[in-house]
Amino acid sequence: MKRQRGVVLLLALVLSLLLGLLAASALSDALVETRMAGHLRDGLLALEEAEATLQAGEAEIKRAPPDPCFACMPPARPHDLAGQWHSTQEGYFHLQNLGPSTRAQATLFRITAVSKQTQSRQVLEAVYAVADDKMQRMAWRQRLRGD
Repeated sequence: MKRQRGVVLLLALVLSLLLGLLAASALSDALVETRMAGHLRDGLLALEEAEATLQAGEAEIKRAPPDPCFACMPPARPHDLAGQWHSTQEGYFHLQNLGPSTRAQATLFRITAVSKQTQSRQVLEAVYAVADDKMQRMAWRQRLRGD
C-alpha cells in the first residue's frame, strides 16, 4: 500500500505538468491571434486613411488643378514619401495632370495617396477623368512596397 502512494503522487505531478503545458500553449495561441487582429485593424485603418486622402486629392483637383506634366511617371518610392506631397489630416497625396485624353474626351489626373500610418502604410493610386465639371474615377490600384 505504501508503494501505491508514490505512484499516485507521480501520476498527479505528470498530469499537472501536462495541464500546465496545455494552458501555456493556449495562452500563446491567444496572444498570436490578438497580434494578428491588431495588425489587421491597423491595415484597415490605414486603407481608410488612404481612401480619405484620395477624396482630399479630388477636392484639390476641383479647387486648383495642377499644370499638365510631360512624361508623368507615378511617384517613385511612395511609401517613403520621396518627392513633393500635399499633407492632409489622414495622409499625403501627390497630384499629376496627365493631359487630355482623346478617347475619354476628358482631362486625366493621377492621384497617389499615402496613409499617415507608418507601420501599416497603404498607398493608393487612382486615375480620374474630368470633363464638364464632372469627375469620375477611371482606374484604381493599391501599390505595394516593392512597386
